[in-house]
Amino acid sequence: MTTDYRSLSNDYVLHAVKKEKSLIFDRGEGSRLWDLDGKMYLDTMSGSAGPAMVGHAHPAVAEAVARQMAKLPSTNILHESVPVIEFCRRLAAITPHGLTKTFICTGGGEAVEAAIKFAIRVTGRVEVISLTGAYHGMSLATMGLTGMPAMRSWLPGAIRWPAFRQIPSADSYRPPLGEGPENWRAAVHALEADLDGASSGQVAAFLMEIVQGPNGHSLFPAEYYRGIQRVCRERGVLLIVDEIQTGLARCGATWASDLFDVRPDILVAGKALGGGFPIGTFTTRKDLIPDTLESEAWHMLTFMNQPVAAAAGLAVLDIVEKENLAERARVLGAEATEWFRQLARRYEVIGDVRGPGLFIGVDFVEDRETKGPATTACRKAWEYALDHGLITQFGGIGANVLKFKPPLTTPEADFKQMLEICSDTVAFIQQEVDRQKVKRAAPEPAGVAR
Repeated sequence: MTTDYRSLSNDYVLHAVKKEKSLIFDRGEGSRLWDLDGKMYLDTMSGSAGPAMVGHAHPAVAEAVARQMAKLPSTNILHESVPVIEFCRRLAAITPHGLTKTFICTGGGEAVEAAIKFAIRVTGRVEVISLTGAYHGMSLATMGLTGMPAMRSWLPGAIRWPAFRQIPSADSYRPPLGEGPENWRAAVHALEADLDGASSGQVAAFLMEIVQGPNGHSLFPAEYYRGIQRVCRERGVLLIVDEIQTGLARCGATWASDLFDVRPDILVAGKALGGGFPIGTFTTRKDLIPDTLESEAWHMLTFMNQPVAAAAGLAVLDIVEKENLAERARVLGAEATEWFRQLARRYEVIGDVRGPGLFIGVDFVEDRETKGPATTACRKAWEYALDHGLITQFGGIGANVLKFKPPLTTPEADFKQMLEICSDTVAFIQQEVDRQKVKRAAPEPAGVAR
């Protein structure tokens, strides 16, 4: 008798973001996943935007986790373990200059919240600034730092922490402060104006992603990163960089920060760092830490600084180094970017191709001049790709940006097949947009009452 897992799921699992065609998977290996019927799919999302960056079920990660589970799964939070100390030491060797002390927790959103609490504690200030288009998690606190209002619109009164707010970003493709070759200057000035005129000197930190993942892989001009750092340094505001999606080789460097010479005071990581095991971290400068802080309950949870997460992280760091994944991200990313840019020459529906390394966003529009998102067509394209064996996701303001970030260990044959199916998906989106235009332009039948 075959078990009906779909019915069981509907009866017993409380979902979020579930779709009608959501699948139930049975196993994974590398860049491939198999559903309950044995159909194989290629994963261009590395799980949920990155946990499978080294591939699904990497043997080295699985072995490290199993070995640690058999030896020492957890410790009381008042004590320590060797894997945690080793992992934090290894991270200090590769994080941006000066960041040496790491806190380990259960995920990226938790790490952002911990970093914010740390910043408030060490500065004695209560305000935090982030950017329009930002995404930093979905806890009650981090929702207020997310510059995508739709993420919190369902809450009564769209509740948010009163001390958290956004300023306009320097989005290169859809700049909130208007078009122009130097619109980044206005975005830098927005931070200056806020700090000098709106904060009453109470800003603890400025929080940003180097590339805004959920917002559609939005990228900023290099000058913007320099300007933001200058403003934060001059005014004594901590710079927190969220590299939960972009960190650890994904963008063609160890950190996306390295690409733009960004030197944060606090760096947040997660997703890829656990190789499929839940993990989040933030790393900071030792000189920021008050003498008494590490003996306080400034932040506390059962699974902070635990050995299994550290064991998984150590295995991932080994894989990234031994398999030279930063270089592979550069090579595969360049190949995929050129592939999509070639498609943009054939299909008007592609408005922009962006993102460093293998962190690519393809922005689909109904019209290149207006940049109106091709939302309806992309919604159908998600199902089209799935039917053809490709796991994708569309993000951005109109769920119109195809995110392309497969595992950095994807074999060449699988990578080529991913690009081929993406090509077919682009053609499908173009056909859908053209069909919608024809439908809107068709005259109404005679005699139709208005």
